Amino acid sequence: MISEKDSAAVEQYLALTGDLLKNELVEGMKQYNHHGTISTHFHSVYVSFTVLKMCNRLGKEPREIVRASLLHDFYLYDWHTEKHEEMHAWYHPKAAVANIREHIGELTAEQEDMILAHMWPLHLMPPKTLGGWILTAADKHCATEDIMGKSGRFDEIYEEINKRLK
Repeated sequence: MISEKDSAAVEQYLALTGDLLKNELVEGMKQYNHHGTISTHFHSVYVSFTVLKMCNRLGKEPREIVRASLLHDFYLYDWHTEKHEEMHAWYHPKAAVANIREHIGELTAEQEDMILAHMWPLHLMPPKTLGGWILTAADKHCATEDIMGKSGRFDEIYEEINKRLK
């Protein structure tokens, strides 16, 4: 059972992202492993929920940042088996932007920058906006937790988000 505070955050999160989470291609991200056994969907929800909490703490309007954060890894392939000319770390942000444009709709310039720059410092394109820095920080935090086996603490909230979507 999640806390009242987390329950309120889940409501706010779903108000911002519910339409995206109901998209069958976003839902399909559950089939791709991202970090170990963590799916790309779980990771993306974890990152974007973390971004929501960061925006709320910073007094930053969350809508644009949270929506871009949910889609930051919308590359729609298994990077462990499908290879490209570029390393996955450089390729997948561009693939995500292209997939968003094709399947979801247009991005604002800030959202595009946030997604393209989220792999900093692995590539040398730092974010240009506060939203980009928030996404990059949240992504690094959540990826580290995924890899260290610590992201399970998000399981209850993730389950609650999926339950309320139905």
